Amino acid sequence: MRAFRLLCLGLLLTSGLPALAQAPTGLPAPDPAGVDTLRARKRVYTLFKPVPRALMRPLSTDRPDATESAYSVDAGHFQVETDVLRLGRSRFVEQQSAQQELGFNHANLKMGLSHNVDLQVVVESYTVQTEGEGDAGTRRAGFGDVTVRLKRNLWGNDGGPMAFALMPFVKVPTGRKCGNGAWEGGIVTPFSVQLPHYFTLGTQFQATLNRDGEAREHFLELAPTLTVGHDLYKTLGGFVEIATAWDTRGRGWSATLNGGPVLRLGENLQLDTGINLALTKDTPTTYFLGFSFRR
Repeated sequence: MRAFRLLCLGLLLTSGLPALAQAPTGLPAPDPAGVDTLRARKRVYTLFKPVPRALMRPLSTDRPDATESAYSVDAGHFQVETDVLRLGRSRFVEQQSAQQELGFNHANLKMGLSHNVDLQVVVESYTVQTEGEGDAGTRRAGFGDVTVRLKRNLWGNDGGPMAFALMPFVKVPTGRKCGNGAWEGGIVTPFSVQLPHYFTLGTQFQATLNRDGEAREHFLELAPTLTVGHDLYKTLGGFVEIATAWDTRGRGWSATLNGGPVLRLGENLQLDTGINLALTKDTPTTYFLGFSFRR
């Protein structure tokens, strides 16, 4: 519990620092003078004085891959990223049981607070969880947990070949039937690189304090990821990703191979679909369909 309080303190401290997912394309040329000029012009805008559309950076989302974007939402603008539908299935070999989770509108609501900071609220709108099979199975359904995140871009927000951010988060146990009833949290460090020929490389390291209900204590989970995105056409792109997690209680690694297409319908709207294919046992394979929109 003490470690979790320290984590919450870190969240507050990070919010006071100087202020791939799908990394944006079409960024300003990495000319230091040009980047500095653009940054200086945009620093005057705030939550209540939105950045003009002509100065907004390209749409960059934390979905559909597990690797978060290193870019923040422009000050004063609102962005919605949601899983319209997400289906996860896993089979536990040793226990000879199965688990399925069906999620509807698990949404990430994002608001640009300043030039380099945005606030995010992740809401699990409705979830149906089933365990076991046949008459022996159990079913739970309802509103899930809420996660509050604060993304702070440290460099590369408005130009240059690389971008890096810090994003602490806290999960609030609002789900009565779907959730573990515990406060959890951690920090994510997304990093993005623009590569030649319309390729992007994204990676991150995530450290999370999860709750072990049986042991009644928190434990540390470490989760590095690596993703490569490519624009096939102006409106069509795709990604391939390796996402892993290490349970420090000694239960080993879990890993998935993720991928799917991304369809951009203008500057402020994109659709995506894909699969997270389990590479290790007792890991769910997940199928998803979603969209992202900003204004």
